[in-house]
Amino acid sequence: MSVFGSALLVTGTESLLAERAVAERKAAALKEQPDADVNTITADELGESMLSEVVGGSLFSSQIVAVIEDVGACPHEVVDQLIGVAKDPGPDLCLILVHGGGNKGKGLIDKLKKAKIETIPVAAVKPWEVSKFVTAEVRRHRLRIAPDAAQSLVDAVGADLRAIVGAVSQLAGDVDGDEIDEPLIRRYFAGRAEVTSFNVADAVMAGSPSVALERLRWALSTGAPHVLVTSALANNFRAMGKYLDARNSRLSDGDLAKRLGVPYFKVKDYAKNSRLWSTGGVARAIRLITQADADVKGAATDPDYALEAMVLGVLEQRDGRR
Repeated sequence: MSVFGSALLVTGTESLLAERAVAERKAAALKEQPDADVNTITADELGESMLSEVVGGSLFSSQIVAVIEDVGACPHEVVDQLIGVAKDPGPDLCLILVHGGGNKGKGLIDKLKKAKIETIPVAAVKPWEVSKFVTAEVRRHRLRIAPDAAQSLVDAVGADLRAIVGAVSQLAGDVDGDEIDEPLIRRYFAGRAEVTSFNVADAVMAGSPSVALERLRWALSTGAPHVLVTSALANNFRAMGKYLDARNSRLSDGDLAKRLGVPYFKVKDYAKNSRLWSTGGVARAIRLITQADADVKGAATDPDYALEAMVLGVLEQRDGRR
C-alpha cells in the first residue's frame, strides 16, 4: 500500500522514537518515489501560503514528502487548512506531522485523532520497560541478548534511550557470534559505576569546568565509550532547550518531566541550571555536541581531545560568557 495519499501523526515525548518513526515513513516514501521532494518545516513558520508551498508539488517533482515538526505550534489561522490536508492529502503527498506531547496544540491533535489520522504514539518508556527496549534494540542488529544481560546494560549506562542505542551499537560492533552477553557488557563498562557519561553531562550542564573535565577523564580512563558521552550531553541539552521553552507555561513538575522526557526528580536540576543557559546558548551547545559526535565516530584523530574540546566549548556558551 502506498504511503503517498496518507497522513501520519507522530505524538509523544520520546524524541528518539519520534525520529525513528519519521525516518521510517520518509524511507518508505523515498523507496517508493526516489525523486520525491522532501520538505521539512516547524509549524510555527506556517502561514496559509507557506503550507501550500510545503505540501504542494514543484517544477521538479509532483510527489512531496512533507514533514511538519512541533505541529502543536501551528498558527490558529492555519489549523483548519492543515486538518483538511491531513484528511485528504491527495495521491502525491506523504504528510508527516510531529507533536512533542503535552497540552500544546491539544485541540489540533484531538481533531486529527477524531479524523482517524494514522497515529504513532511515542511516549517515554517506563523505567520497568527499558530492559525490553534493550532487547528490541539488540534485535535491530540481528543479535540476541538474555533478560539478565539486558538489565545489566541498563544498570551500566542508565535509562536514556539514546545512550542505550549508542551502547548497543558499540557492543554489536565487537561481539563474536550472535549474542551480546554479560561478560562483553562488563568488559565495556567495568568501572563505570562511579562516573558515567551522565555524570559528565550533568557537570557540564551545571557549568563546572573543573568537575566536568575531571569526570570526563575518569570516565574515559575506566572505559566509557566516547559516543555515550556525546549522547548524554545531547540528551541533556535537548531537554534544557525544552525546559527553557516550557518553564513559563505553568506546567506541574510531572508534566514538565513528561515534556522533557526525563525522570521527575531531574526537573529541579533543570530549573536550578536554567539560569546558566539561554535558548541561543543551548542551540550553540547542541551544534558543538553534534560536531563532537561526528569527530568521535571517525572524523577526528584524537577522540579524547575532541571530547575535552567539546566540553570546554559547550561551557563557553553559558549565559553571560559571550
